Amino acid sequence: MISDDRNRLNLFQKLEATLGPEEANTPMAHLPPVTWNQLATKSDLELLRASLSAEFRGELKSFDTSLRAEMAVGFANVRTEMIDGVNRQIKWLVTFAAAWTSLLLAAMQFMK
Repeated sequence: MISDDRNRLNLFQKLEATLGPEEANTPMAHLPPVTWNQLATKSDLELLRASLSAEFRGELKSFDTSLRAEMAVGFANVRTEMIDGVNRQIKWLVTFAAAWTSLLLAAMQFMK
Protein backbone atom coordinates (compact mmCIF):
# COMPACT_ATOMS: atom_id res chain seq x y z
CA MET A 1 0.00 0.00 0.00
CA ILE A 2 1.28 3.45 -0.89
CA SER A 3 1.55 5.46 2.31
CA ASP A 4 3.42 8.64 1.46
CA ASP A 5 5.02 10.69 -1.31
CA ARG A 6 8.38 8.96 -0.93
CA ASN A 7 6.80 5.57 -1.62
CA ARG A 8 4.87 7.03 -4.58
CA LEU A 9 8.09 8.42 -6.03
CA ASN A 10 9.91 5.08 -5.59
CA LEU A 11 7.04 3.26 -7.31
CA PHE A 12 7.02 5.79 -10.16
CA GLN A 13 10.77 5.49 -10.65
CA LYS A 14 10.56 1.67 -10.78
CA LEU A 15 7.67 1.83 -13.24
CA GLU A 16 9.52 4.40 -15.33
CA ALA A 17 12.63 2.23 -15.43
CA THR A 18 10.58 -0.85 -16.34
CA LEU A 19 7.85 0.55 -18.63
CA GLY A 20 9.13 3.95 -19.72
CA PRO A 21 7.99 7.48 -18.75
CA GLU A 22 4.75 7.51 -20.77
CA GLU A 23 3.51 4.15 -19.52
CA ALA A 24 4.60 4.90 -15.92
CA ASN A 25 2.36 7.98 -15.81
CA THR A 26 -0.79 5.98 -16.63
CA PRO A 27 -1.05 3.87 -13.45
CA MET A 28 0.25 6.73 -11.30
CA ALA A 29 -2.54 8.99 -12.60
CA HIS A 30 -5.11 6.50 -11.29
CA LEU A 31 -3.75 6.48 -7.76
CA PRO A 32 -5.28 8.91 -5.31
CA PRO A 33 -3.10 11.94 -4.50
CA VAL A 34 -3.48 11.15 -0.78
CA THR A 35 -3.28 8.02 1.32
CA TRP A 36 -6.27 5.68 1.27
CA ASN A 37 -7.25 6.49 4.84
CA GLN A 38 -7.66 10.14 3.83
CA LEU A 39 -10.27 9.39 1.18
CA ALA A 40 -13.91 10.01 2.06
CA THR A 41 -16.16 6.98 1.87
CA LYS A 42 -19.89 6.90 1.28
CA SER A 43 -20.43 6.33 4.99
CA ASP A 44 -18.22 9.36 5.78
CA LEU A 45 -20.31 11.45 3.43
CA GLU A 46 -23.55 10.09 4.92
CA LEU A 47 -22.37 10.99 8.44
CA LEU A 48 -21.46 14.48 7.23
CA ARG A 49 -24.83 14.85 5.51
CA ALA A 50 -26.69 13.75 8.64
CA SER A 51 -24.64 16.08 10.82
CA LEU A 52 -25.14 19.06 8.51
CA SER A 53 -28.83 18.24 8.14
CA ALA A 54 -29.32 18.18 11.92
CA GLU A 55 -27.36 21.40 12.30
CA PHE A 56 -29.35 23.04 9.51
CA ARG A 57 -32.66 21.94 11.08
CA GLY A 58 -31.55 23.40 14.41
CA GLU A 59 -30.55 26.69 12.79
CA LEU A 60 -33.78 26.77 10.79
CA LYS A 61 -35.83 26.18 13.93
CA SER A 62 -33.93 28.95 15.73
CA PHE A 63 -34.40 31.25 12.75
CA ASP A 64 -38.11 30.40 12.60
CA THR A 65 -38.53 31.13 16.31
CA SER A 66 -36.71 34.46 16.10
CA LEU A 67 -38.57 35.39 12.91
CA ARG A 68 -41.92 34.68 14.55
CA ALA A 69 -40.92 36.81 17.55
CA GLU A 70 -39.81 39.67 15.29
CA MET A 71 -43.01 39.43 13.26
CA ALA A 72 -45.12 39.51 16.43
CA VAL A 73 -43.31 42.65 17.57
CA GLY A 74 -43.66 44.17 14.09
CA PHE A 75 -47.38 43.47 13.93
CA ALA A 76 -47.84 44.86 17.44
CA ASN A 77 -46.04 48.05 16.34
CA VAL A 78 -48.19 48.34 13.21
CA ARG A 79 -51.33 47.78 15.27
CA THR A 80 -50.26 50.49 17.75
CA GLU A 81 -49.45 52.92 14.94
CA MET A 82 -52.82 52.25 13.29
CA ILE A 83 -54.70 52.79 16.55
CA ASP A 84 -52.78 56.03 17.16
CA GLY A 85 -53.46 57.18 13.59
CA VAL A 86 -57.17 56.38 13.80
CA ASN A 87 -57.43 58.16 17.17
CA ARG A 88 -55.71 61.26 15.74
CA GLN A 89 -57.99 61.20 12.73
CA ILE A 90 -61.13 60.86 14.88
CA LYS A 91 -60.01 63.75 17.12
CA TRP A 92 -59.30 65.90 14.05
CA LEU A 93 -62.69 65.05 12.48
CA VAL A 94 -64.60 65.74 15.72
CA THR A 95 -62.76 69.05 16.15
CA PHE A 96 -63.37 69.98 12.51
CA ALA A 97 -67.06 69.02 12.73
CA ALA A 98 -67.50 71.05 15.95
CA ALA A 99 -65.75 74.07 14.44
CA TRP A 100 -67.72 73.82 11.20
CA THR A 101 -70.98 73.46 13.11
CA SER A 102 -70.13 76.46 15.28
CA LEU A 103 -69.25 78.48 12.18
CA LEU A 104 -72.54 77.55 10.49
CA LEU A 105 -74.56 78.38 13.62
CA ALA A 106 -72.79 81.70 13.91
CA ALA A 107 -73.47 82.44 10.26
CA MET A 108 -77.15 81.56 10.68
CA GLN A 109 -77.37 83.84 13.75
CA PHE A 110 -75.74 86.63 11.80
CA MET A 111 -78.18 86.26 8.89
CA LYS A 112 -81.27 86.61 11.11
